[in-house]
Amino acid sequence: MLEFRVKQFLKKNQDIKKIDKLFTCRASPYQIKIPINISTDLCRLLGIIHGDGNLSSKRIHITDKCKEYHTKELKPLFEKLFGIKLNLYHDVNRNSYYSHIKSSILYRYFIDVLELPKGAVRQNLILPSFMQKLENKFIASYIGGVYDAESNISKRQAQISFSTTTKQIFDLVKNFLIINNIKYSIYIRSRRINKEYEIYIYGKENIRNFLRYIKISHPEKIKLLKRFLHFY
Repeated sequence: MLEFRVKQFLKKNQDIKKIDKLFTCRASPYQIKIPINISTDLCRLLGIIHGDGNLSSKRIHITDKCKEYHTKELKPLFEKLFGIKLNLYHDVNRNSYYSHIKSSILYRYFIDVLELPKGAVRQNLILPSFMQKLENKFIASYIGGVYDAESNISKRQAQISFSTTTKQIFDLVKNFLIINNIKYSIYIRSRRINKEYEIYIYGKENIRNFLRYIKISHPEKIKLLKRFLHFY
């Protein structure tokens, strides 16, 4: 599936050259790996970028307030998948961190192969055409990335909530919960131009069941989960 898409991508972008197992072009100073097969790591990253990503001027940005998340989750993920090191910027005024990299090849790969939109990803998001055909383990990894980026862990009770303005993602998560017998509640808000689709998972046992399938990797969210789940 992905292998065919990569072949079409390289045929379209003939300025990209392969040197041994790496790819380079004149417009990019980096030699990078290009994943040609779908993997749980790639699906997780796709979910993260769908929540917190931005693509503009051949640059990829991922925003989050937790520095540890950038250094211990995002940085190793990019190095494993693409063989490149992310840059990290601390915006003191906004109390946030930005992982970023400028790479013409990676930028085009994200858009052409992974179907990521340009600009603020969350605002222009459409679920990639290949997502619905993936095995359960890949869907689970994607949802884990989305939940790392977009979920909220309650400080007062055993509750995980998630919201999106993309109904396709809402339906994907909802169907995954149904298939795996995970109880949930939904709420749809219409107070803005785009509807906000929300999913709530309540109760210790139900959340334990959810976490048997979905891996949460965000350090701050893990800390909150540990308040009411001793094994996580």
